[in-house]
Amino acid sequence: MDILVIIQKSGVVGYTLLGLSVISTAIIIEKMFTLRISKLIPPDDVRLIVEFISDGNIADAVEVCKRKRGFISSIVLETLRNIGTPTKENFLSSFEVAARKKFLELERGMAFLATIASISPFLGLIGTVLGMIKIFGVLTAGTSSIGNPQQLSAGISEALLTTVMGLLIAIPATIAYNVFQKKLDLIATEVESIGVLIANNLK
Repeated sequence: MDILVIIQKSGVVGYTLLGLSVISTAIIIEKMFTLRISKLIPPDDVRLIVEFISDGNIADAVEVCKRKRGFISSIVLETLRNIGTPTKENFLSSFEVAARKKFLELERGMAFLATIASISPFLGLIGTVLGMIKIFGVLTAGTSSIGNPQQLSAGISEALLTTVMGLLIAIPATIAYNVFQKKLDLIATEVESIGVLIANNLK
């Protein structure tokens, strides 16, 4: 069956689910590209920053961060700009604030993805109920015991298709959300360890 025919038969709920599936797919694709540890935390950038910090060359470390402008370098750059007196405690405190701000950018769209995963089955259920209402309406209005077969078939199709569509959207969205959340946890752990490493080498 053609996808457009399926959506048409599933009614308003079907079009709503289609919109949610487009948004969900866009978020998943975007996160697949952005949540890569090798891109967010390049080992070479970290090594350069740690070397300059350990030698007491904070100005050079700042220049490296300005030039790289990546995820981890942006955190370190903001940390060094707001550190005040360059002590380990001040660095860790400033680093934590800067990292939290950057993580808000990484997490953008995650709440929406979780919401889509949660509400899609319920929207499918609403479509099922509406389809059943149509079925009973046809049975009630029909001149025979089965009513109008064409309208009855349309009601059954809407009832079943919206349920299937809701599940087909919710399942990938749930899996993707859990995978991305695990990646975010790994990134957070890596960033925290880098912050401690730099702080321990601060002169």
